[in-house]
Amino acid sequence: MTETRASIIAVSKGLLRLGNIRTLALTSMTTGIYLSLLGTILQPFVVSDLGFSVTILGVLVAIGSRPLGLASSIVQPFTGYLSDRLGRKLLIAIGSAVGICSMASFLVAAMSHSLFSLSIGYVLLGLSILGNPATQAMIAETVEMDPGRLNVAFSLVFFFTALPGAVIPFAAGYLVQTFGFVLLFAAAAFLEAMNLLVVIPQLRETRTDTATEQKQTPRRRFSFSQTILPPRGLVRLFIPFAMDAFFYGVGGSIIYGIWAKQFGFTAGDIGLIFGALSVSTVLSQYPATKLLLKLGTRRVLAFSEALTVVIMFGWLVTDSLPAFILLAVVFGISVALWVPAISALFMRVAPMEERGGISGKLAAFRGLIAVPAPFIGGLLYGAYGYYVPISIGMVGEALTTLAILRLLPANDSQALLS
Repeated sequence: MTETRASIIAVSKGLLRLGNIRTLALTSMTTGIYLSLLGTILQPFVVSDLGFSVTILGVLVAIGSRPLGLASSIVQPFTGYLSDRLGRKLLIAIGSAVGICSMASFLVAAMSHSLFSLSIGYVLLGLSILGNPATQAMIAETVEMDPGRLNVAFSLVFFFTALPGAVIPFAAGYLVQTFGFVLLFAAAAFLEAMNLLVVIPQLRETRTDTATEQKQTPRRRFSFSQTILPPRGLVRLFIPFAMDAFFYGVGGSIIYGIWAKQFGFTAGDIGLIFGALSVSTVLSQYPATKLLLKLGTRRVLAFSEALTVVIMFGWLVTDSLPAFILLAVVFGISVALWVPAISALFMRVAPMEERGGISGKLAAFRGLIAVPAPFIGGLLYGAYGYYVPISIGMVGEALTTLAILRLLPANDSQALLS
């Protein structure tokens, strides 16, 4: 155990000496500051402060949520393709600029209570993830696809993304009451502007395109239709993740808004729940990385999905804030296991010339299937109440756990040969 821990820490320290990893960790942490705040306040802002219905919230989330809304799903395959052609850095910078515009739109919505401005904010929030395929590819290329460092690199960047969530959500209620939504959205826009100023001079391009590669790899024209269907040979890998996106979308994507409406939870209450999730995610990162290295992606992903089933069952049988906080701790463990494992798996199976594109294709496949889910969840809640959408989500996540065990490769060396 000591050797494994020392090895992970040593590799992490070495990775942070690499300029790109250090920069991406820093900007991910900055983004994590305002995203953890948005994750706490945005849905209660829509249904409680602005007074819109859960059904309208479901539509907004379906269109503009990160990472599985319609806007995110449409943009990522295109920008993944572009990152393989134009380079990683440009797309990461554009994504940051779009994020600034999103926060500005939410600011206008807070001042005007305009559904139009709110909708634009959500659309731009979804589009702001357009740099994600390039980021995934840049991380993998910075460590030169070294299997000994790849899992740790993704876990390390994700750790810094989740780190602000260990603090920010607990202060959300106080921040809203003290400063108001307008100032908070302005602060979010400022933080993302600082990211952009860091990205432009600090990131170093990792996508190389030599004359030899041009001869060996013919240029493909972008075809959006090709992004809807999984690449040949990867259908088995794409299906479980699309199932997860849809069923969680029905039962969980608008859960904070539902709790605000169903139980009268305030932004402070949601902050305690989201904060517990974030703290758990951060504290679970080391053991999650250790499990990923020891057990491989399939078993780690299946365990993560099984935890989600337990969490949704808990949502069904309690209405107690302390119980929801405890379930959020379990949820944090699930998230810490899930996110780096997916990134590592698909960077392994991606051909060299499509490392950016494969991430976008997965996002499109998952997202386009999941797009109706928040809207369906909102309609089910409006028509049948709290328990129906959560029950459907729980059963679907149980089926997804079985699909992961059945369809993903048994070990990571098989994934390399997919």
